[in-house]
Amino acid sequence: MVIKMNVKEILNELTLEEKAALLSGTDFMYTNPVPRLHIPAISMSDGPHGLRKQIGGSQDNGISESEPATSFPTAATTASSWNTENVYQMGKAIAAECANYEVDILLGPGVNIKKNPLCGRNFEYFSEDPLLAGAFGAAEVKGIQENVVGVSVKHFALNNSENYRFMGNSVADERAIREIYLKPFEKIVKEAAPLTMMCAYNRINGTYCSENSWLLMDVLRKEWGFDGAVMSDWGATHQRVDGVAAGLDLEMPGDTAICRKWITDAVNSGVLPEEKLNQAVENMLNLIKKCQENKKKQPIKKGELTEQMRNKHHDLAAEIAMDSAVLLKNDGMLPLRETDSFLVVGELFEKMRYQGAGSSMIHPARLSTPQMSFEAAKMKYQYVKGYHENQVDPEEKLIAEAIDAARDYDKILIFAGLTDYVEGEGADREHMRLPENQLQLIEKLCTQKKDITVILYGGSSMELPFADKVNAILDMYLPGQNGGYATAGLLFGKRSPSGRLAETWVKKYEDVPFGQAYGKSAAEVYKESIYVGYRYYQTAKKEVRYPFGYGLSYTEFAYQDFAMTFDGKKIEVTGKITNIGKMDGAEVVQCYVSGPRNGVWKPERELKAFTKLYLKQGETGEARFTIPVEELTVFLLEEKKFVLEKGIYSVQICKDANTVIWWENVELQGKEREQIDHPKTAIEDNVYQKAEDIYGEAKLNLVTDRVFEAMSGVKIPPKEPSLPITLESRFTDLNQTFMGRILFKAVLSVAAGSERKARKLPEGAERDNKLKGALFLKRILESNSVISMSMSAGRAFPYHFACGVVEMANGHIFRGIRAMCRATKVAQLPKEQD
Repeated sequence: MVIKMNVKEILNELTLEEKAALLSGTDFMYTNPVPRLHIPAISMSDGPHGLRKQIGGSQDNGISESEPATSFPTAATTASSWNTENVYQMGKAIAAECANYEVDILLGPGVNIKKNPLCGRNFEYFSEDPLLAGAFGAAEVKGIQENVVGVSVKHFALNNSENYRFMGNSVADERAIREIYLKPFEKIVKEAAPLTMMCAYNRINGTYCSENSWLLMDVLRKEWGFDGAVMSDWGATHQRVDGVAAGLDLEMPGDTAICRKWITDAVNSGVLPEEKLNQAVENMLNLIKKCQENKKKQPIKKGELTEQMRNKHHDLAAEIAMDSAVLLKNDGMLPLRETDSFLVVGELFEKMRYQGAGSSMIHPARLSTPQMSFEAAKMKYQYVKGYHENQVDPEEKLIAEAIDAARDYDKILIFAGLTDYVEGEGADREHMRLPENQLQLIEKLCTQKKDITVILYGGSSMELPFADKVNAILDMYLPGQNGGYATAGLLFGKRSPSGRLAETWVKKYEDVPFGQAYGKSAAEVYKESIYVGYRYYQTAKKEVRYPFGYGLSYTEFAYQDFAMTFDGKKIEVTGKITNIGKMDGAEVVQCYVSGPRNGVWKPERELKAFTKLYLKQGETGEARFTIPVEELTVFLLEEKKFVLEKGIYSVQICKDANTVIWWENVELQGKEREQIDHPKTAIEDNVYQKAEDIYGEAKLNLVTDRVFEAMSGVKIPPKEPSLPITLESRFTDLNQTFMGRILFKAVLSVAAGSERKARKLPEGAERDNKLKGALFLKRILESNSVISMSMSAGRAFPYHFACGVVEMANGHIFRGIRAMCRATKVAQLPKEQD
C-alpha cells in the first residue's frame, strides 16, 4: 500500500477513531495501518549499533529470537575512535540490513550524556562531552538516512540513569540542560534532520518528557526547527491527552485501548482541541509517507543482502574496533611478537563480551573471538579460564590453576572486563570495580613478577587498582562481532592503537561528584550543573587515572607550526602533525577553548573541535579547525538565552584534556559581566553570591541543596512517599505490603521461569544468551513503574489490570477485582474492521 492522496486530504477523510489509532503503535514494533484509506503500517526495530529485528511476534530478548545482523562496536567504542566517518559508514551498513528486513525506522542512536560512570546503559551512549556525542550522533544519523532508512534519536532528554528511569525526576538548572544535555540532540536535529525523535521515560524538573511542552514544542520544534514525528520510548506515556497537547505524536508500543479512549473522549468533550490532534496526525502521516517514499529509493530490497555484503560489514566492524581501541598503558610490552609463547588467562578470551546487554542485543551474523583469532594465526599459547564470566565470586581452584601455569611463562595475557552480569540496561552498576573473581585473579598473578598485559572489555570506565602493577593495558570497550580479530591485530602490531577516551577514567568512584547519591532515588539532582566529566576534574584540579581524550600509540607524533586567525566571526587554527615513530599510525588532534573566568563561571577548558590524521611513518599532515564565535557562548539563566561574554579566550591544542601542547589568546567582544542581572530567586543575595563563588571554583563538595537552589532557581522536591502504591510507583515498592509482595513475586516469576528454562539448556552460547535475556527481563520488571508496565505490555497487562493491581497492593482486594473486571470499551482498530 502507498499513500496516493495528499496528506491534508487524508486528514479530512479520517474518523476520530482512526486518528487515535494512528497516534498509537501496534504489535510492539509497528504503527497502525488504516486499510480503508490505503495507509500502511511502518516497521521499527531496535538499534543502535546494529539491527535487532525480532523473529515473528517474539519479544524475547535472547538474541536467538532475532534475525542475524552485523553487531557493530557500540557507541562507547566508536566514540573512542574520534573519527565520525566510522559511524557514518556503520550507519550506511545498518541501513542496508534494515532494508533487507523491511525495517523503516531504526531506534537509535542514543546520545545521552555520560553523567556518571555507573549508568548501566553507558555502553550505548557516546561520551561525557556534548560536542563529541553530537558529532557522532549526527554522523550516524546521516549514514543511516542517506541510505533511506529513518532513525529515532533517543532518549530525549536527561535520561542519564537506569535504576529509576521509568519514574525518575531529573532536577537540573537550565544552563546545564542547555549547554550539556540538550546540545547533542540540537546538533543532530540541525545537521542531520532525523525523521523521528524518541522522548525519554523520565521527568525533567517534575514534568514527564512525554508531556513536556517546553521540551517537545518550545525547544525541539520552535527553537530548533524539527519537523519530524516525536514518539515515546516503549511505555513512556502517562496522561496520553496531555502528551498529545504537549507535542508527543506517537505512543509506543501501543495497543493500549485506554489511550485511544482518552484521546477520543477528550476531543469529544473539548478538553483536547481538535487542531492539536490533527497536528499530531499530520506529523504521523508525513512520517508514513516519507517511509513509503524511502522504500522506493532503497538500494536493496527484501532478501537482497548478499553474503558478500555481510562479509564487508563484518570487515567494517573489525576496522572500526581497531580504530577505536584505547591503549591505556604500555611500557614496551606491546606489540607482542608472534614468535613468543604466552599464558592466556580469563574466560573473556573465549567468551569475549562484544555488545551491551538489553534491548540492543544483536544476533551476530558472524563472530570472531580472541581465541578463534589466536588459533587461526597458530599462536603459541596455553589457556586457563581463571574465572567464569557468568559469576562474580572467586573460585580458588581456577585461580590456583592460573598461578600454577604462570610459572612456566614470562608473558601473561589477562582478558578481563565488565560482563553482562554487572553492566546492562535496566539497572545501574553497583560499583566501578571489576567483578571480584577477576580482581583477585589479577592481583595474585601480579605477585608472580611476570610481564603482564591486561585486555579489557566493557561498556564504561572501571577502577583499575592494578594499573601500576602490570606492563600494558589495552581497552577494547565493546568491539562488536569481529572484535576477536581486532584484538589480535592490535596486540601483535598489525595496527597501532589510535583510540582516545571519550570519557574520564577516575582512580576510584569516590572521586565522582555526588556519586554516592547517584541512582538511589527517583529524584536525581544534577548538583554538578555543567561540571560533567573532565569539565569538573580540570576545573577542580582533581587527579584522575586517565583523562578525557587520553590514549597511547605504538608510534610517536610531533606538533609544529600551529597558528590562529580571527575574522570577527570565527576562529581558525592550523598546524602540522608528523609521524616521527617507527610505524604507521593515527593521531587525534584536540582543540579546546578556555574562556574568561572572571565573570560567568565556567569550566577550565572545553572541547570545541577535533580531527584525526592517519599518517604513514615519516608523513606530515595538516590539522585545521574552524570555531564559530557562537560556539563560545554560555547560557545565562538570568536572561534565558546564550550570550557571548567579553574577555580573553585561550585557544589550546591538546593531546588530551590535561595536556596542552600549544595555545594562543584572542580577545572577543561580548557582554560585560556587570551587565548581567542576578536571577530573581526567593533566596537572599548572600546565599546566591555564595553559590556563585562555590560553582566558580568548582568546589562541588560545598554544594548543598540550598546552594544548588540558589544557583539554579530550581526547587529540589521533597522525597516522594512510597505508600500508598500508585500507578507511578516503582514496581519494587509493591514489596511494602502483604498483597503487594504476592503480586510482585507473581510478576517476577516470569523472569525466574525464563532463567530456570535457560539453566536446563546444555552449556553453550544459546544457554548464555538465554540467561542474559532472563537477567535483562528481571532488571526491567524490577525497575518498571506500574503504569509503564501497562503502557508497554498492551493487551497483556491492560490499564484496568494495572488499576486493579494498585488497589489490591494497597489492601483493597474487592476494589481491585472490580477494577480488573472493567475492561476499556473502545472501537476496533482499523486493521481489525471488515
